[in-house]
Amino acid sequence: MSVRFETSGAIARITIDRPEKLNAMDAATYRALDDAFARLDAEPELRVGIVTGAGDRAFSAGADLKRMHAPDAVKKGFGPWRPDGFSFGRTTRKPLIAAIHGYALAGGLELALTCDVRIASTAAQFGAPEVRWALLDGLGALRLPSTIGMSDAMLMLLTADFVDAAEALRIGLVSRVVEPGELLAEAEAIAARIAANHPTAVQMTKELALRAGRPGDEDALRLYRAYFAILEEAPDQPEAIGRFGARERA
Repeated sequence: MSVRFETSGAIARITIDRPEKLNAMDAATYRALDDAFARLDAEPELRVGIVTGAGDRAFSAGADLKRMHAPDAVKKGFGPWRPDGFSFGRTTRKPLIAAIHGYALAGGLELALTCDVRIASTAAQFGAPEVRWALLDGLGALRLPSTIGMSDAMLMLLTADFVDAAEALRIGLVSRVVEPGELLAEAEAIAARIAANHPTAVQMTKELALRAGRPGDEDALRLYRAYFAILEEAPDQPEAIGRFGARERA
């Protein structure tokens, strides 16, 4: 299984379990994440989810580009993630906490941004490198400006530069930074405090906060889908993604 779903009382821990691939996500992993978020919502005894990655190198390095953009990817069922195909926890009613260590890049950053609370270890690195590969960090472009402000968001999105944990804390990308060995304990402590509150009030509060912070979200998602489709047909996209593969082999 590429995603582990474990429970302890009212808390679910959702772990991407591909540490040998820096927890990069192929189509099966994206589907497993959607299933995990659906299960979190469906089980009434669960009140909070913690999202993290296995191993000590990455929360998630994003989509598994080598697998998902291979020439026979669609035939094998590994077509790239489409913005109309996976919710990425975007509609999850219950609170999500991202416990981030190592790399949170591209789709990994997008996954972290769909969570309601983000905490990081001192070893965390954040980045949106998609523009290097003729791709879109679509959910990043939709979520980062309202999370960290337009200027810092544009700096990350347009330069593809990485941000370390201290900078992520300064710009408000994460709520707090702890030592690596304290990360999950801190996430669980926050989850326990949330779970102790009235569940309906918590879910309603989350919905109101998201609606207030993301006006026109559905319109923006429609534009994202349209732009994604345009880039998928761009003649130079295979060459750009090929540079990613060459870098990985170097």
